[in-house]
Amino acid sequence: MLNPELVWMTPVTVHMKDGACQVFASVNDALDFLEGDWAIYRGRQYNRAVQTCRRALNRVTPVAIAREAFIDACRDAGMSTGADRPPGAKTGTGGQRSLA
Repeated sequence: MLNPELVWMTPVTVHMKDGACQVFASVNDALDFLEGDWAIYRGRQYNRAVQTCRRALNRVTPVAIAREAFIDACRDAGMSTGADRPPGAKTGTGGQRSLA
């Protein structure tokens, strides 16, 4: 059974170490990148991001938490992110859209 796309309210722009830029708009995009194209440091933050994204796809963890874990993994691996939150937003809140 395929999971529908779980879109973040604010996409995450990741600036790769080679200078390339990639935009991630959903949990699905992030997990595909983590499990397929991630060719750098795989530490605790990486493992947390993979686990959290999988849990979000299974509706166990909020989408916003998966987004934050993905950002943390990217930063931990030395990539910068254009993940500035809108004014007034708090870490770990919001970012989840109803799919009903």
